[in-house]
Amino acid sequence: MRSKFEDTGFAHLYLQAATAKYTMGIFFMLLVFLYLLLGIVSHGPAVALDFFTAAQMACACLFIGFMRLGVVPNDKLTKPRCTLWVGFNALLTLAFSLVFGWFAAFPRWCLIVFLASIVVSSAAVLLGHFIELHRETQRLNHQLEKYQRGGE
Repeated sequence: MRSKFEDTGFAHLYLQAATAKYTMGIFFMLLVFLYLLLGIVSHGPAVALDFFTAAQMACACLFIGFMRLGVVPNDKLTKPRCTLWVGFNALLTLAFSLVFGWFAAFPRWCLIVFLASIVVSSAAVLLGHFIELHRETQRLNHQLEKYQRGGE
């Protein structure tokens, strides 16, 4: 039997990359917004984000997106895996910010607030993922019950 395009390895890889890209985009917007907000609070409205810092943030977010697929795939949403991914996000963000000096000119509290926001945001992404999977399971169970009753 000839397989459908949706069942091919390419389609699976494409969907995985799209999911990682969505996570990357969410975190990139968060990093940029937080960086600029903390800069405005600590230094005033003249704070800007240069291209290289933005590119570094995009790379960090790309790693975060792909690690979500590797550590917390749809069929393995467990507390230890979620904790591992949240911890990975915090460590990766800390490493990038220290190596590239994102907050070198900022007060120390800015980095702490930045990392805390990453942890909270990572947990929020996973909560949204959990709710989405739970709702999908309920919908599929309802459809199965309807089918078993004879398609009422």
